[in-house]
Amino acid sequence: SEPNNMAKSWGGWAAILGSNYEAIALYRISLGIMLLIELVSRFQYLHPFYSDSGTLPLDLLLPKSDSLYKAVCIHCYSGSMIYLQLLLSVQVVLAVMLVVGYKTKLASIASWILYLSLTLRNTWLNFILDRYFHYLLFYSMFLPLDGAHAIDAKKYKYDHHKTFISPGTIALKVLITWLYWDAGYGKYSDPLQGWTLNAKPLPALDTYVRHTVAARIMDGLLG
Repeated sequence: SEPNNMAKSWGGWAAILGSNYEAIALYRISLGIMLLIELVSRFQYLHPFYSDSGTLPLDLLLPKSDSLYKAVCIHCYSGSMIYLQLLLSVQVVLAVMLVVGYKTKLASIASWILYLSLTLRNTWLNFILDRYFHYLLFYSMFLPLDGAHAIDAKKYKYDHHKTFISPGTIALKVLITWLYWDAGYGKYSDPLQGWTLNAKPLPALDTYVRHTVAARIMDGLLG
């Protein structure tokens, strides 16, 4: 059913805190594609970092973990490559479901649970992108992801361009605002000024950008 439409009573705030189904669809597709790329890249790291033959076998991890950790971390149930490849394959299928808009509620919930489990299996590998995936997948559970440009969108009859406000859209907008503020303030307040042009030996941004395809092409052209 269509989410409760509070947009009219919110006036101008509807454009800030609300969304429409087209925008939510773009969010879903973008998130699904990024998640898919990240998960596919993880296959090459299963053996060295997640399996019992790698750097952190379960007989080293589990004795230091409590019962809740062991229950939540589905990837800790077995350290065999077949089991880990199966779980990661399921995650890839769920990411594809998000991209095409099929059973998006199930896909978002299961993706959040399994991604949390994956990151718990070896927390030494966790990066800021993993934290963002946790946030975005969690809030995706409360959004009408299949309202437009989705396999399941045909069951809806409402206007895909109509703005609506829901607790899910408000929470997502607040989250995005906080993410930018947190990241920006952290860079601005860095005592070493690593994100300024005067940073030594190299600005942090230069270190990040130089590994991208565009930066390598530019470096080849400009020397």
